[in-house]
Amino acid sequence: MSDTDPGATLIVGLHGVLDRHPWIDRVSSEFDLEEDVFSLAVKRASAHAWSSTVLTDRPADNLWDHNDADGDWTQDGQVRQLAWLQSSLPRPSNTPGKRQRARRLPLLPVVTVLSDALRRVGTVRLTGTHALVPLHRAGDARIELAEVADWFALADPSGAAPLTVTVSALPSANLGARAADIRDAALERTYGHLGVEPLKPVTVETPGLAQPLAGVVQAEGLRRALAYRCEAREWSTDVAAWATEVFVDSVRAVTGLSGPITVTVSSDA
Repeated sequence: MSDTDPGATLIVGLHGVLDRHPWIDRVSSEFDLEEDVFSLAVKRASAHAWSSTVLTDRPADNLWDHNDADGDWTQDGQVRQLAWLQSSLPRPSNTPGKRQRARRLPLLPVVTVLSDALRRVGTVRLTGTHALVPLHRAGDARIELAEVADWFALADPSGAAPLTVTVSALPSANLGARAADIRDAALERTYGHLGVEPLKPVTVETPGLAQPLAGVVQAEGLRRALAYRCEAREWSTDVAAWATEVFVDSVRAVTGLSGPITVTVSSDA
């Protein structure tokens, strides 16, 4: 068991439309397979060596420990919460005489695992993502964000993708008063490769998300405080994870908050 604290829960969800492969039921029956989001996520995380459920004398160096996962694969063409994963974030290992830097949140790895799981069973039209994030476990990601910014610049300039990003927090955080500062921090972290403009009112609709979001219990008391209209050069799971981490790190740096926040990214296309 990893040494986790009660507030170290990370929940990530992918929303969209899934068209299951026509051969899935036949193959599942032939090989006696009963795959779902949880089983596929566990397998894929292990394949990438990001998280393992294997019990050994020495705990695995997991980026996260699996708690639960599920998804709605209803075949009706409507936007559904296709896959979500709830996990615990292990504490950084303590090396005697050496101060350990807080780990970067594994947002892209979790999104990748869920996306891989969905694409194994069908074709996916991604419409949005959400993440419930424990800010006190979010390490400073400025260096890593600087290193990946040009990756997202290397895209077709004609493929502009408008996005809506929202941030929810406890009302006592008063995030609305820091909206401009958080915008500036987000622009700094994306080096001009993501357009960011505040939206009013913050209650703007996000049709790319299926309600209720996984993690509603853990997010109790959180209220939407910020909304931004963003523009990237493409829309993908990578862009959604990138935008999420940009705003998580911006809120962390500007406010110094340590409680949970929820960040949603919704495609306006």
